[in-house]
Amino acid sequence: MSLTTLIICEAGEEKAKQIEELIKAHSELRLIGTVNRQSAAKQIASLTPKLVWIELAPEPMKALTLLGDLREQHPKIQFVVSNETLDGGLIKTSMQLGATDFLDSQTWKDQLPDVVKRVVIKAEQLHAPSAAAAAPAAAPQAGKEKDAMPPGLAAALADDDDDEPIAVKPKTTPAASSGLVDSVQAQSQTGTTQAMRTRSKEIKGSATASPPWIWAVIFGLFGLSFLFWKLYP
Repeated sequence: MSLTTLIICEAGEEKAKQIEELIKAHSELRLIGTVNRQSAAKQIASLTPKLVWIELAPEPMKALTLLGDLREQHPKIQFVVSNETLDGGLIKTSMQLGATDFLDSQTWKDQLPDVVKRVVIKAEQLHAPSAAAAAPAAAPQAGKEKDAMPPGLAAALADDDDDEPIAVKPKTTPAASSGLVDSVQAQSQTGTTQAMRTRSKEIKGSATASPPWIWAVIFGLFGLSFLFWKLYP
């Protein structure tokens, strides 16, 4: 399976040529162009690549923002990102935004063959819905592969545990909000009912169990009344 590949690079002609040579060295990939960030969305819509390679330099945050936007618009396209070095924060953020893999220029020649294999497998799954429907048992395994950390990144993440990725704000659907409200109301009603039952038991207990001193006062008053009745008939 030949994957049409588009490069998004603003790190200079030399860096773009390095990436182009890497792609041309693999028969599974077919280079269809190199563009900048400004024209990326338009070129993707017209060329419909199956793989997009984004070079993060020289402005990683802008490149990651572009990655998030393109990934949301084109869920069936795979994205590979690269940077001069392995940076833990950039790796975490890239994976959160949907990148298939993260490469650095120092080791990408060694890592790219394995990355290409994973990309081809995922592309076959994404672009063959009939095969996926015929084999539902493969879905759990596919999910594990998607969530698995690509080889070569675990060490970089372990060295950069303190790096903070870009915050990704979760989207709360109306149905989820409604369910949350219902759950809170149900818990509130349950707590109120339990409190009323407990209070009822306390009231009943106080009505049936009078303290002993009350009876002592009653008998004392009765005795005094009887004494006065004897002395002053």
